[in-house]
Amino acid sequence: MTLHFTLDPLPVWIAAALIATLLAHAALAKLADAALFEQHLAAYRVPDAWRWLAARSIPALELAVAVMLLSPWRSVGGLLAASLLAGYGATMAWHRWQGHELDCGCGGEPLPVSWSLVARNALLALLALLAASPLADRRMGLADFAVVAASVPLAALLYAALNQVLRHQAGPAMRHSH
Repeated sequence: MTLHFTLDPLPVWIAAALIATLLAHAALAKLADAALFEQHLAAYRVPDAWRWLAARSIPALELAVAVMLLSPWRSVGGLLAASLLAGYGATMAWHRWQGHELDCGCGGEPLPVSWSLVARNALLALLALLAASPLADRRMGLADFAVVAASVPLAALLYAALNQVLRHQAGPAMRHSH
């Protein structure tokens, strides 16, 4: 017996829009200051020979996945986004486990790697899996698209607030090290 499930398109497209926005923002921040992102990669111990390529290919991949999430390839984009977010979380977890003190390199203001960030990435990976879910056979109406559009700035504000709380938990040294 096979189990087949579909989800209402509204929460799936909200998840896709949120993860696409997150990845596009992260990619653009990394591209805007590639030298800083290379420093983050060095702190994560990416070998010198790979650092320049990684500093350009990671944001390019993030942008490509963001576009996929808002396209007919949404399911593939969701799976790739979940893989990226889980990989970033696993990398952060390994460095936390090793006791390394470093900035997450997520883009934007400095944010120290913490177990809270690992948990955040796990939740984001689950949200990306929601974005990859098969859709029930229901056409989205104008009100549905309005809800998706309104969810993006609301989620962005909540995400920024969470990051600010995490920065304050890190203490003054991290807040002023950028």
